[in-house]
Amino acid sequence: MIQPEDIVRSGPNQFISQKGIYHKLDSLVSPSFQSPAVVTGHHSYHAFSTYTKLPSHWPVVQHKGYSSPNAMTRIADEIKGADVIIGIGGGTILDTAKSVADALQIEVIMVPTIPGTCAASTPLSVIYDDKGNFMRVDYHKRSSYLTLIDHTFLLSSPLSYLQSGIGDTLAKWYEAEAIIRNTEESLPLMVHAALKQSVSVRDILLSHSEEAVHSLKTGQHSQAFADVTDTIITLAGTVGGYGGRYGRMAGAHAVHNGLTFIEETHHVLHGQKVAYGILVQLAAEKRMAEVEELLQLYQTLGLPKNMRELGIKTQLEEAAYTVASHAARADETFCLIGNYSKEQIVDAIQAVETY
Repeated sequence: MIQPEDIVRSGPNQFISQKGIYHKLDSLVSPSFQSPAVVTGHHSYHAFSTYTKLPSHWPVVQHKGYSSPNAMTRIADEIKGADVIIGIGGGTILDTAKSVADALQIEVIMVPTIPGTCAASTPLSVIYDDKGNFMRVDYHKRSSYLTLIDHTFLLSSPLSYLQSGIGDTLAKWYEAEAIIRNTEESLPLMVHAALKQSVSVRDILLSHSEEAVHSLKTGQHSQAFADVTDTIITLAGTVGGYGGRYGRMAGAHAVHNGLTFIEETHHVLHGQKVAYGILVQLAAEKRMAEVEELLQLYQTLGLPKNMRELGIKTQLEEAAYTVASHAARADETFCLIGNYSKEQIVDAIQAVETY
């Protein structure tokens, strides 16, 4: 049986990256759809409504919380009859919108309000329970009908989301490279294309992230800001799209998933936890020279370098065991880069904490 991870998905059906494009949303939607419905968050809807206006006849559902099964069921019941869902928000909102569209078997349009993840360009959703604990990843039948990026709008994003997006996207190279290097069988051409794409993603971030952060802080548009945001939101998604199981998630995301079981980290953004997970993955592989290089970059960009910077101030040893116990599970993605025990992952965490 063909698994979702074995199907090459190159990206959104249509993609437009352009300053001011959110002002044209109605003209892009109305010719093709008669009954759009908007799924958005409270902060994201306020920011979007301040920037531009939606047609008054489009129903709007505002969601606060996680991309959970209960939330999806509730929202799907509210917007039955819609022929397209427009997700306006960050990764949680976009993942929720994609899942609702999948359940209703209709198209979805992605309008990211922050440069925090590649959720706007991937045909999957990360699912949590109502308390924010990781549950699973769902793969959808459709990619987005249309994904938009408006650099002018994104310049007003909170800095923490750009930092998170950089951290999440950096993992594309470190995870894909480790998975492919530790796979003995011959791999399809598209997997190798995914690896090459991950190199491009890494190089763009290493070269331009500092300038992109400066652009956001000053509110001044730059080519570096455009390149980094496009990389985070769309280019990164092609790594997993081409590579499937070999290009999506490995040790860094397994550590992230383990961190979700520690309540103190629930306020920490997805990509910030993934950035820490990269350090743990590298430490587990005994690649401490690369840890040192990344720590310097993290210092410059404001990414978390240890558990304390993730909000875990006490019981660090217990936290390490909680994270490692989940990351070492047979159904988690750390196993894609080797057979690492819970104790080995604990040792890697301690190596990062004491470096």
